[in-house]
Parts: sequence; structure tokens; C-alpha cells
Amino acid sequence: MGAASIALPHRLVVKLREKAEEMGYLPEELGVELLSKSLNEELDPEGLVEHYQFLSEKYLDDARELLKKGDLVQASEKFWGATALTIKMVAAKRGLKLEEHGSLWAFVNVLSIKSGDRDIIRFFNTANALHRNFYEHEMPKEAVEVSAEGIEQLIDKLRRVS
Repeated sequence: MGAASIALPHRLVVKLREKAEEMGYLPEELGVELLSKSLNEELDPEGLVEHYQFLSEKYLDDARELLKKGDLVQASEKFWGATALTIKMVAAKRGLKLEEHGSLWAFVNVLSIKSGDRDIIRFFNTANALHRNFYEHEMPKEAVEVSAEGIEQLIDKLRRVS
């Protein structure tokens, strides 16, 4: 599955971001969801896995670049997004669709228990701290860098358990 870009008027981008935040989605994720529903073209499980994998990799690459540039707030959110999308990808491979923040926690808990790897929960907590940093701008550079290392480890672990 390839990806394409769609140019949207700024007002719609702002509205999409607001609605995505309100619903617990990432903007690109909500955009695809809305578009597929309006076109009556739901993604099949395999398409959903590919979609989440593509977005997760994109967010992870973006996060790394933003961190290099010193944009800690945006890097924090992109690391969070990469994590959330990787978790959704693992769930989609198992035929599940996670739509609420709480369902991410529940699924991470199950993965941790079944794999015997408690670091999955620890690192997901780190991802949540980065998500909070996006709103509160409280973490110093070193804290974001250390957290980013944890996110890289978590995403690696998640890809192996899927």
C-alpha cells in the first residue's frame, strides 16, 4: 500500500487536528477513517495493518528529525504517535481495532502479561509522559532523549511480538 498526500485548506487541517484530539486519534488516522467511511471503503484487516505500519514508521522518522532539531514538543508527540500506531498495528494483526486511549492500555497490559515482558508497560508509560509533554512542555531535552530511547526499544519489542 502506497501513501499519497492530499492538500487541505488550513481551516480543515486545524479542524481535523481538533477533532482528532477530541476523539483520541492522530490526525492522519482520523482523516483516513473519515475518508474511508464517507467513500464506503472500509479498510480490510490487512489494509489496516499496512496503514498503521506506514504511519508508525513515518511518525518515528519525523520524531527522530524533530529531536535532532531540538523541537522537543513536536518530537514528544510524534514519538507518542509512533507508539500508539505500532500498538494499533499489533492489534490489527490480531483482528482487533483499538479506538480509545484506554483500549491501548488494556492491550499493552495483555501483551506484557502474555510475553512476560514488563518493560512493555514501563515503556508505554514513557510514551504517555511524552504525550503529556506535548501539552505541558515540561520535559528538558535530556529527559526527552532518554524517553525516545525507551520508545525505540518499545517499538522494537512490539514489532517482535506481533
